[in-house]
Amino acid sequence: MKKLVPVLLAVSLLVSMFAFPVSADSSVSEFGDFGSLLIVLWDSIAVDGSNVGSDPVTYLEDFGAVGGPASKLSIRGWAANASLEIKAFGYMIDDGEPVLNPEFMVNTDNAVIDAARGAGCEYVSRYQVDVDVSAIEGNHTIDFLIQFEDDTIYKMTTNTGIPVSFDYSADGSAVNATPEPTATPDPESLDNAPGPILRFNNEDDYAGFFGGQKNTIEDVYYDSEKNCYIISMGAVGDPFMVLMFSTLDIDGDVFELDTEKYKILQIGVRIDPAAGDRGQFYFQTDENPGYDEAKDVIFNYHDTTDLQYVNVNLGANKKWTGMMADSRLDPYGGCKVPNDFELYYMAFFTNEKAANEFGDKWLADGEITIPTAAPTPTKAPTAEPTATPEATPTEVPTEAPKATDEPKSDVTDKPAENTTPADQNKDNTDKKGPNAGLIIGIVVGVAALAAIIAGVAISAKKKKK
Repeated sequence: MKKLVPVLLAVSLLVSMFAFPVSADSSVSEFGDFGSLLIVLWDSIAVDGSNVGSDPVTYLEDFGAVGGPASKLSIRGWAANASLEIKAFGYMIDDGEPVLNPEFMVNTDNAVIDAARGAGCEYVSRYQVDVDVSAIEGNHTIDFLIQFEDDTIYKMTTNTGIPVSFDYSADGSAVNATPEPTATPDPESLDNAPGPILRFNNEDDYAGFFGGQKNTIEDVYYDSEKNCYIISMGAVGDPFMVLMFSTLDIDGDVFELDTEKYKILQIGVRIDPAAGDRGQFYFQTDENPGYDEAKDVIFNYHDTTDLQYVNVNLGANKKWTGMMADSRLDPYGGCKVPNDFELYYMAFFTNEKAANEFGDKWLADGEITIPTAAPTPTKAPTAEPTATPEATPTEVPTEAPKATDEPKSDVTDKPAENTTPADQNKDNTDKKGPNAGLIIGIVVGVAALAAIIAGVAISAKKKKK
């Protein structure tokens, strides 16, 4: 029994080394000082195990700080680089001692690994960093850290667009007031007329539209037999293409889209489920130019090779303001196998209900029908009674007047009743597929890779002497 005591002590020591964060005496460098390719992104913030929002950046823009009181704060995301093994992740409160722990490296899914390799990064890991804030009072800044095999430590703060850091307010005093909830309008009061509808059923109208910058896309061409455009991807990685909305001529007018009115983008497609299960749309407007993670929307595909439509809820992003400009489509957040992506149409709607009705009709009819908005029925006007003129007495009889046409009535003929619009409360679940859910916010997994192309998560590391 006595011989077991040293062994148990040794095991206990080893367990404690990995079960608790360890302090590091090394200095912490800024993200911008790293000399080769480095990607750092995050997916979520959690307070005592509950996510505060699906989009960390939007959450912090709204609230300004993460509010307490709380016992534990957590962030989750992934990081990759081209030159060094990742040893640990950690955090630093204000300018205090860095706290690092290899156990903050968590299971890394294959999609993230494939995306990192496709971007030229050999080393990649997901992270979940937990910060004990149970004894913290007041307001503090928490920076999150990455440590490499050479023991160098860097902040995971990339830029103002995607800062992997935040302020923590222990008593919640630094947190903005909760935004007022947006009232849900009565569906029957909504304008269901569609906005611009791009029917990709001919080659001439869209040659310039698909002429923007591309990545890992071999070709884009019109298929006259399928009556759609084909986006051909011959390699795995992060495919994207800039769509030149500024080149479009819609019924003789330059393309214009008012984001205040049109919130939903619907895309009619056929995909290869083996290539990926989600896509990504980066938008630009005249008020919010440039491509970055703060202006993207992720959407899910149905697991089918049949025709399908997906709704992209652009209006859920607070930067969807102004007039839409050239934007970017990532057919897949990360393409796993070579494939041909069939693109049939893109259409804009004021609300998702109207979009679903349009998409359901396309799936049912097999063709794109632009609906004509029915006019609002108007009530026939009520004729005012005509006053009876008083008789004027005459002393001398006069010759009877000649007969004239009877005066026309002031009553307007009642117009024909308008056709009642189809019932819009129809359940669309069966035709849409099992899930039309939308994911908003900072990219999850391979979708995060788009930030590399946008130039917001790249830095250069000097080799250690």
